[in-house]
Amino acid sequence: MTSALLDLASSVLQEYGKRPDQVSLIQSGGIKTVWKIQAKGETFCLKRLRHNKERAMFSIYAQKHMAAQGAKVPQIFPSLNNEDYVEYQGYLFVLYEWIEGRNLTLSRDLPCALEGLAQFHLDSAGYVPPPNCRVSSKLGRQGHYYASVIKRFSEWEKTAQSNRQNPLCQAFLKEVPEMSRLGLECIDLLEKSAYPSWVEEIKQRGNLCHQDYGDGNAILTPKGVYVLDLDGVTFDLPSRDLRKVIIKMMSNRNNWDLKLLKDMLHWYEKVNPLNEGKRRVLYIDLLFPHELHDTAKNYFKKNKSINASAITKACALVRKKSDILSGLI
Repeated sequence: MTSALLDLASSVLQEYGKRPDQVSLIQSGGIKTVWKIQAKGETFCLKRLRHNKERAMFSIYAQKHMAAQGAKVPQIFPSLNNEDYVEYQGYLFVLYEWIEGRNLTLSRDLPCALEGLAQFHLDSAGYVPPPNCRVSSKLGRQGHYYASVIKRFSEWEKTAQSNRQNPLCQAFLKEVPEMSRLGLECIDLLEKSAYPSWVEEIKQRGNLCHQDYGDGNAILTPKGVYVLDLDGVTFDLPSRDLRKVIIKMMSNRNNWDLKLLKDMLHWYEKVNPLNEGKRRVLYIDLLFPHELHDTAKNYFKKNKSINASAITKACALVRKKSDILSGLI
């Protein structure tokens, strides 16, 4: 750890009335920075947030709400000014409870990981954000998102047509018509599903979606799964988090397994049951060709170099899942 980062942490901790005995750097490399702090026999987590104050307030107060409900999330400690954050050098810093335990990994801890995710969704209910923050919500936007991805596919197709000598562009041009048709099918299915009524239910209940649940953001403890890093929480259906975890697991295996899918839903629904209509909304979201979008954007949007085989592999996975999900929707 550089002396600058050590001095930064020490200066911020003065605003909490704490003089550290030991400071360890846990994460750095960008604006977001995490330190482990030991002071007078206690251990804390100090984090510099990457969001501006208006956006950060939404997640800070979401975490406070959940902790007050008894949820397994780290508590937030107030500063000497009785604020839930410290503003220093243009950034927001928050001091959290340090959670002792083992880092959860989806590949090893899948059953308890899904139970922990379900409990997180339930425990987030009732959150009402303060008036001085920018509310983060994706509720009711799923169909719009699908349409925006299909439009992006069309734009990337034009880009690829002007660079046909590139093997990646050739692979994309071969796959994109079928993937776009599947995306349009998902829009049609979503419009005829229980999605609108589920959105209204979540609007009334105030449930949150984590958006980045999994390895590195959950700790296994004797008391259960503690969920960390709530910086990106948003109002949305729990199916968003579920879809991301399921696709991640299937992609890591380079295959789609009906038994594993049913097992994952069983583990989740032991805590937070879904009815047939809600399950169908999840299946529709799983069916959408997220894999092609998430792979192709590295080249077309982020200007990163990827192999043409990555496009082919992503679309092969989409076809495999389509064979399974078509029998469930």
